[in-house]
Amino acid sequence: MCGRYSAAGKLSELAKFIDVVIQAPALVPRYNIAPRQFAPVIVSESGQPALKSLRWGLIPAWAGDEKIGDDLINARSESVATKPTFRTAFRERRCLIPADGFYEWERQGGAGQPWRFTRTDGSCFCFAGIWEYWRRPPATGELDFGQSFDTRPAWYQTFSILTTTANRVVAPVHDRMPVIIPAPHYAEWLDHRAFPAEGFPSLLRPLPALEITAQRVSSRVNNARHDAPDCLLSE
Repeated sequence: MCGRYSAAGKLSELAKFIDVVIQAPALVPRYNIAPRQFAPVIVSESGQPALKSLRWGLIPAWAGDEKIGDDLINARSESVATKPTFRTAFRERRCLIPADGFYEWERQGGAGQPWRFTRTDGSCFCFAGIWEYWRRPPATGELDFGQSFDTRPAWYQTFSILTTTANRVVAPVHDRMPVIIPAPHYAEWLDHRAFPAEGFPSLLRPLPALEITAQRVSSRVNNARHDAPDCLLSE
């Protein structure tokens, strides 16, 4: 799985591969992105790649409670095209999630040692993702129109990261890893009309082991609320 990642590098690097319109709030380095948090995501909007801020943890359109998103932070690439929860999003709403590393935990007795996995050359990359719209149902006693005293947004855009089997670098720590889309395929991954989902099995594979490196990092990353440069420090 992928339960935490970072996007601390310069996302402008991605502009070499995809002409994206930035609609997200001011971008700041993120060192410890966790489920339920909002993060930069590239979606296709009117045929144009757009960088927006979406919430991590996909909430299906039919869901009655946002808590379901806690269990849907990842989607298995082997079944994403057929599983009812994900198949429509996979067919119509694919996205790219900019990152420069992801974390997994090696179990050591009762504690977990965090590891950070990055590209060997240190460059930014994009996870394969899917996204969805979800409308929060009115709270009990709340009218479905007019003003509301609830300050939460009525609409959410949420995403899930696709995962695949781990390569030999990640496997000693975890048996799954996020799917990383090769940069030359960014545009076609986003374009569901020109490039149907059925044509992507060759992309939904683990990144070759030679292209990824692992580093033990500080246990500070265990705290999902701690988002600072020291998350990246060696243990």
